[in-house]
Amino acid sequence: MPNFQRDYPEAARYLKQKYPEKVPTNSVWHWGMLALFSLLAIAVIKQQLLLIGLLILISALAKGPGMLIFGAVYSLLVSFFPPIGIVLSALFFLFNLRLLTKSWRVNLVTTWFYLYPLAMSLLRYFTHWDASWQVGLELLPGLLLLHLALVKVYDFHPSARQVSWTILAAPFELVSLLLPKRFKKTFNKTATTKKADLPNRKL
Repeated sequence: MPNFQRDYPEAARYLKQKYPEKVPTNSVWHWGMLALFSLLAIAVIKQQLLLIGLLILISALAKGPGMLIFGAVYSLLVSFFPPIGIVLSALFFLFNLRLLTKSWRVNLVTTWFYLYPLAMSLLRYFTHWDASWQVGLELLPGLLLLHLALVKVYDFHPSARQVSWTILAAPFELVSLLLPKRFKKTFNKTATTKKADLPNRKL
């Protein structure tokens, strides 16, 4: 098997100097995620919802145009050849299933990233443990566990930026999955109501 570093040592040395490998824990993304987690943990529920809403807005601005283009291309292909919709849906399902199984560690960290601050805010609400030292004691184990979990995830996904973006975009992904179903149900109810009112209007 060819070895680029052995066969082309000068080129390998140049590329390594020009694009040095960064340790994920030294990345701004890693420490930014810890800072954001701390901010979510010390915030009250209303502030948490505001921060999550801001994350959804940022993710929508970043991913929205791509989703619109993809939807337009998908609709165009299905309109020209309707059976291709079944094939594409099956391919997307398999792709999402593979992505889910491949990134299950990131999904666990994402769950911890959002649920632990929520648990902290609920604990403060019901127990009134809102003194600064109490909040610090509550935050410390969650922050330490998040750091260790991220370090473990970097063994499988070495890009801190990609891992951070996946975690930050999770609320938007969840909303994008839930909203179409809700709108579809609302549309079906509206259509059923209109059909039921048609005979009365004719009379």
